[in-house]
Amino acid sequence: MDWQSKRVLVTGGAGFIGSHLSAKLLELGADVTVLDDSQAGDSAKVLSGANFIEGCIADSATRSSALEGVDAVFHLAAIASVPLCEEEPERSDMVNRQASLDILLEANCPVIFASSAAIYGEPVTIPINENHPLAPVGHYGKQKVVVDEAICSLDESSNPATALRFFNVFGRGQDPSSQYSGVLSIFIDRATSNRPITIIGDGEQTRDFIHVSDVIAALIICGQSLLEQGTASPAHGESFNVCTGQPVTLNQVVKVIEDCIEHKLDIVYDEAREGDIKHSSGDSTKLQQNFDWSPNFTLSEGISDLISHSN
Repeated sequence: MDWQSKRVLVTGGAGFIGSHLSAKLLELGADVTVLDDSQAGDSAKVLSGANFIEGCIADSATRSSALEGVDAVFHLAAIASVPLCEEEPERSDMVNRQASLDILLEANCPVIFASSAAIYGEPVTIPINENHPLAPVGHYGKQKVVVDEAICSLDESSNPATALRFFNVFGRGQDPSSQYSGVLSIFIDRATSNRPITIIGDGEQTRDFIHVSDVIAALIICGQSLLEQGTASPAHGESFNVCTGQPVTLNQVVKVIEDCIEHKLDIVYDEAREGDIKHSSGDSTKLQQNFDWSPNFTLSEGISDLISHSN
């Protein structure tokens, strides 16, 4: 598809995933506008080739201005900090749920929504596919699930939209000092600065780590399908897991890091937290069967890349 003729809005485009997506869309020739309030994101990550609107998606005037004349919306903006959502449920509900529902109603173009594996809650079965019960534990997951379900209830008379359920995304550009950062960036930051790594629990909990490049590929391919086929796209009114289907324990993650830096790490085990999910592993068969997509980056490749670009 010729992205050079497309005007694209990326909400949350100054964040970790959003900045990678914006860079890829610019590379493909799209006219990119980033909408971000810079509270969690970093305006310095917005490339000079993109138009930047600094503002909150919950502000109707800002949102309306950003949506005007665009051909597609990649909606990634959210309050992603689980603790912050618990501390400020009304504010996070306004941003994560209400503003997202407003975008679905107000956009006159395809909407690709960043959902989350948090909507599944404690897994009943492993691996988790899209038919798994939705039982989010906290406010963040509950807010995401409302928007996800709204998309899955759309019919052919609706505006084209899809929901991509991200698992544990990692890659370059995650700030290890940020409350929004993933465990891999924190581990690598500590490993490369000779500081001990703290693991909550026994380290045998499993997670499904997916490289940000594979996430971007999924976003682009679903967006392209909606642009080309509208509501006839296999993406419309559907949700898709974005994951590898290859869970690893945190102890295995530490071993991969040790192999990359070629020395043993100082590991501190802390008491497990009540409510933490022990095992998580996704099934991306649905995404792979509907589109020419599969995860390309292995965990060791991604960790090696992170270490080589650290400090």
